[in-house]
Amino acid sequence: MKKIELDVTMTFEDMYRFNLYHVYHNSQGVLSVIIAVLLVLVSILSWGDVNVTYNVLYLLASVLIVLYVPFSLRGKVKKQMKNSAVYQQPIHYTFDEQGITTRFGDQSVTMPWKQLYKIVSTNHMVLLYGGRIRANVIPRDQLADQYDALYELAKSQVDSYRFKMKKA
Repeated sequence: MKKIELDVTMTFEDMYRFNLYHVYHNSQGVLSVIIAVLLVLVSILSWGDVNVTYNVLYLLASVLIVLYVPFSLRGKVKKQMKNSAVYQQPIHYTFDEQGITTRFGDQSVTMPWKQLYKIVSTNHMVLLYGGRIRANVIPRDQLADQYDALYELAKSQVDSYRFKMKKA
């Protein structure tokens, strides 16, 4: 029986990356990028046809749209990390053929693989989605050499349409 155990300590950078990923992989984030690009295009295409002030305002608006989300998320994540006990101490994960067991302090919860909404990996993290927006974040650097074992275990347990991990 395959069994993978690890302790995960969340850092500000890890949570910030997760929040950026989450925002820019849903319709709101994509829409904000599209609007910013359209504003730049409008400014370029209308240059010389309208007052320069309008062109500058279009460009400023696009910059504000692009910068607003990352800067607002930094504050949100900083507050979240400070106010939540979950981020103050390590979370112990156990992955086996039965499911994913998460232990925090004296609390322990096991989620069977069949209840996992999806599992996603990026260059910096593995996301275990229990629902559409709620995910447990495991930084790849804390997985270290266990990533391949987790990949193989998850691939054997999770339906292919819910398995979005990249081979290392």
